[in-house]
Amino acid sequence: MAYHADVATAVTETVLTAEEFYQLPDPEQGGKIELVRGRVVTSMPVSGKHGERQGIIWQALRQFLSPGQEGKATVETGYVLRRDPDVVRAPDVSVAPAALLEDGELPEDAFIEGAPLLAIEVVSSNDSEREVLEKVGEYLDAGVARVWVVRARNKTVVVYSASGDVKSVPLTGTLTSEDAGFAQAGFALAVSTIFA
Repeated sequence: MAYHADVATAVTETVLTAEEFYQLPDPEQGGKIELVRGRVVTSMPVSGKHGERQGIIWQALRQFLSPGQEGKATVETGYVLRRDPDVVRAPDVSVAPAALLEDGELPEDAFIEGAPLLAIEVVSSNDSEREVLEKVGEYLDAGVARVWVVRARNKTVVVYSASGDVKSVPLTGTLTSEDAGFAQAGFALAVSTIFA
């Protein structure tokens, strides 16, 4: 097992498919594992505030989304973004688009094949800027409509769009349906609520 410069992330050297990756056991120490170009990447468990912010965002999305319309809000759900070598990413929070659901339901025993409508990464103090931007690029390359990067350090949310637009929403701002890539108007989440 090789370690990056920041000790928060470990990478295995064996190349796996998404299906082989799915069969792996949960990490003994906890945390999140993803598949990046066929290699397993393990991240440390997150802090309490990080988890709380995930929950606030997930709840706001869940309350807004109508069953069967835009999709379903999820937490750390795996998406197969690319094949050969396979990439499976699990955004901190995401919206699985209705088109990828089976009869409106998430798969029970598999990753979602395809990209989320919205992918959200809540940045931890041990996340490197390079790794965060690499994830943003992978999401956009895979067809994600919007990516949010939630930064506690400066209390902002940066919205990346498939069109190439980048928008920073400050603590006094509000995230909207447009920021989420939703066709349905009316979604509103004050950035201050995320950092309350």
